[in-house]
Amino acid sequence: MLTQGMVEHYVTDAALAHERRRAEKLASFDSAKALAARQAEIAQAVRALLGDCPLSPTLNVHTIAVHERDEYAIELLTFESFAGVVVPANLYLPRGRTEPWPAVVVFSGDAPDGKIQAERQRLGQLLARRGIAALFFDSPGQGERLEFYDSTLRRSWVGRTVAVERAHLGHPFLLTGNNLAYWMAMEGARALEVLAARPEIDAKRMGVCGDGSSEALARILCCLDARVSAAAIVADNCDPHPLGGETIENTLPGAMALSFPPLALLTPFAPKPLLLDCCVAEKALSTHQEAVKDLASIYALLGKAQNFSSLEERGVRGFSKFMRMRISEHFAGAFGLGIERLRELETPAETPDTLRCTETGQVGNSLNAASLFSVHSKLAHELPPAVALPADESSADALRADLRARFGPLLHLPETSEAVRNEVESRTSDWGLQVEKGRLLIAEGLYVPYSFYMRPPATDSGTRVAAPVLLALHERGIAGVTGAGEWMRAIPQAGFHVMAIDVAGIGETRMQAEREDGEGYEAMLCGPETLWARRALNAGLNLFGLGVFSVLRSIEYLKSRWDVDRNRIALSGTGRGALWGLYAAALNKDVSRLAMLRGLSTYKCLVERCRHNHHFSLYLPGCLKSFDLPHVAACVAPRPLTLINSVDQRKERRPLEKMRRDYAFTADMYRIAGAAERFALAVSDSAPESLETVLKAIGGK
Repeated sequence: MLTQGMVEHYVTDAALAHERRRAEKLASFDSAKALAARQAEIAQAVRALLGDCPLSPTLNVHTIAVHERDEYAIELLTFESFAGVVVPANLYLPRGRTEPWPAVVVFSGDAPDGKIQAERQRLGQLLARRGIAALFFDSPGQGERLEFYDSTLRRSWVGRTVAVERAHLGHPFLLTGNNLAYWMAMEGARALEVLAARPEIDAKRMGVCGDGSSEALARILCCLDARVSAAAIVADNCDPHPLGGETIENTLPGAMALSFPPLALLTPFAPKPLLLDCCVAEKALSTHQEAVKDLASIYALLGKAQNFSSLEERGVRGFSKFMRMRISEHFAGAFGLGIERLRELETPAETPDTLRCTETGQVGNSLNAASLFSVHSKLAHELPPAVALPADESSADALRADLRARFGPLLHLPETSEAVRNEVESRTSDWGLQVEKGRLLIAEGLYVPYSFYMRPPATDSGTRVAAPVLLALHERGIAGVTGAGEWMRAIPQAGFHVMAIDVAGIGETRMQAEREDGEGYEAMLCGPETLWARRALNAGLNLFGLGVFSVLRSIEYLKSRWDVDRNRIALSGTGRGALWGLYAAALNKDVSRLAMLRGLSTYKCLVERCRHNHHFSLYLPGCLKSFDLPHVAACVAPRPLTLINSVDQRKERRPLEKMRRDYAFTADMYRIAGAAERFALAVSDSAPESLETVLKAIGGK
């Protein structure tokens, strides 16, 4: 397969180009003053990238119980992060040590049992015995805070892993310009407030610690919260050129395009004491050293090289015994407590019932706590903002231009001035039609495989003349189009050529699995396409936008063919293909007609209901801040547009009366253009009926 790994290479090359520019900029700093300006720039830009975070005005701290032990105590408590959102926590307190104590907030990573994980208990005990208070709390999707808990299943109804639940929760956040990672990191900031409010805690000596997926949260907190005076971060791997995107916590759209790869977020933290541990697994020591050399040089430039240290432990993830000892020594040194060796206790870990803060084991059941999903859904209630209808068609043109200016930049379409080139690979026959198969070079490093089905000659002499063409877009690519036999027979009979393509990332160009991800919805949430969709966002690209770009360039190619009537290029799309086609037609006036089948009705429905199962690769971060799909559809006017069996957040057919409400703005824009009859919402109950509707929509014979 010539296009295997194409998208992965394209995204990686874009990220490496950003990394080279960042390295050049870093190398240009020759003074602490110049670096200070860069630190402020990063903190300001990261804050702007992360969106809003409506924290609760009050902490509402409640102590549940206190368990006294020989050298420390464990306080069970809850606090409020967002309005109505209750966070359960375990606070390990020193005993027999001089107050006020320094303190550390420890994120709970991706451990299903969260704060009560045995390794975290051991770390809390060790820190408290050194004279450091340690607060552990459950983040969304773990421990006592399952966002989508099912009391019958006694687990999350989304899936069985923390990563799956957080992906399901966090993906809709991006639609509103928010970021779940930021919200989760700010819960760490609330935990710092809990500690700072206690008289026995020294608010000037507070640290943060994270591992696994939460090391990204620790990085954000270090970047943005000046109260953090020391940090220890345990990463699964330190890659010198990381793309991120492994989890929703590591998804920061546009960060790399602004020269902020993951570790660069720690730049504003310098020169405060920082320990960067790396569980290198199969990575070589040299890789780890390359990853941290920039941070080391920053600390050296600031005259505090001794405040930065890094180490690695091969093959062991998380808070291993070696890491726990090293972390406790790091914080003891940073807080001026001495770094004498201290052996861990050999006592058994506390039982889950001992450390739980709720009777049922879930804050939603026991305390009627709000979920982050509900808080975000209320925040998104007024989105997108209303768009006033124009007074006449002249004003409508200006409004359509304004709408295109809103959604166009979010697609991150590649820039190219080169003409589309095609490479014909074979000419065969199928369905009684001549078939040309090949691929289009649409940009440097990007190919679009295609199959072009030529209708029979329109004259008895066999002379070919230019004919209309249907560019068929299916979310499964060429295979999804050509697998429908009745369609492949009926559309050429109606007088059309048919061209099917694999847009970037689909079909022959699909992402290759790096590991076995299982099946079903969990695989879709955390599978290779979602992984690379997140990585593309980090690199300043958009996988959905690459799909739209594939369609736009394919339209350019069709216009260059002698056998295509360039005034009659119609689009049909199915599933995600409906959205690729809708955006392409909104941007390219050469599309004459559209028939879209089973496309998502609105982005808004994805943030209104907690049960949704659309693929992440169709998400446009920040879109709901200024538009939704009906606004995109309005940009097609006055050309004929038919939406057939549009679906809701669960891919169930949206009732026609709700679709009319959703698309009232679109209908009004067609009315103002004097083409009210050209916009249609249709439902069909069978494949033959859908085919008939499509043929009518594209002007078939």
